[in-house]
Amino acid sequence: MSDTPDAPPAVNTAIPTRLLRYLPFLTAAHFLIGLPALIASLALAYFAFVQADATRKMQTGGVMPFVTFGTSNVGDKGEAHISLSLTNNGVGPAILGPVEIWYEGQNIAGPGELLNTCCDAGDANRLAFSTSPSTGIAVRPGEEVRFLGLPRTPENEAVWQAFNRERWKLKLRACYCSIYQDCWITEGMQAIPKPVAACPANWKRYSEDAARRLGG
Repeated sequence: MSDTPDAPPAVNTAIPTRLLRYLPFLTAAHFLIGLPALIASLALAYFAFVQADATRKMQTGGVMPFVTFGTSNVGDKGEAHISLSLTNNGVGPAILGPVEIWYEGQNIAGPGELLNTCCDAGDANRLAFSTSPSTGIAVRPGEEVRFLGLPRTPENEAVWQAFNRERWKLKLRACYCSIYQDCWITEGMQAIPKPVAACPANWKRYSEDAARRLGG
């Protein structure tokens, strides 16, 4: 009996080598089989995105406010009455944000300062004029907010005439938002509102200053 160990059995490497030759073709076949599913998934994701975007635009357009600045020198009954107003001509409510008014390069803080600056009112608090908040209020579609009104009287004739001329020199810009918090800035009387991410917080706001008037 020989002490020499038995030789290991021979390994047939022909089959694995043959399989390796076909491996690229098998990989390509798997890729081709899965490609339609990948394309279908990407198409469904794209169509879902397009549908969501279209739905969002429909929601926004269905409630879009459109605020414009206006001025008039005739009241509701035909009387001589100068007014400055913001009107919502859109299809949804407008939430008014900050308002800025400029007169010949000067930023105006309130109605009393406006009449004193533009029209030599002296002490505007002695005049009979009406004011209304122009910031932080909701305005319905078709609603007009007259934030300053000056009726014509014998006592304020000179101021009224001056205001009737100088009101056309006013430059106004206002920011407002929809109920979905889409916001716009409008400037002037016939400007197209420009969309913004949010209303600015650094404007020097025009305000009603009713407390100052009441306090004398």
